Amino acid sequence: MYNVKNGTNEELSFFAPEDVHEKIKDLHKGDRFEIVKLAEQKGTKVITKYDVKLLPVKAEVLDKKETLINGKDTYFQSMLHSYEDAMKIQEKLNGMVDVNRIAITLFIARSKINGNGYN
Repeated sequence: MYNVKNGTNEELSFFAPEDVHEKIKDLHKGDRFEIVKLAEQKGTKVITKYDVKLLPVKAEVLDKKETLINGKDTYFQSMLHSYEDAMKIQEKLNGMVDVNRIAITLFIARSKINGNGYN
């Protein structure tokens, strides 16, 4: 079973047939693909096949310094951004917060947003 989103961004559960499972089992969260169900009638039987196609992910600008390519961001980059932001928060609050705790909280929150830390 896979959690997938359809073209309208609705989340669905998909019970993949074996041939589809073999094609998508090594993909990662955020990878985009398209599954087209094909049906062909042969005599009195309807033969069902699935066409699986990987889709490219558009590059998105994270900030002025970095670009997210193919929908993949490393945990390192996400953690680094979290620490940079935590240090800004600490500076703004005159050192009243623990940078480590704020950074970890930001990292966890970003990881839950969409897996790479950014909307």
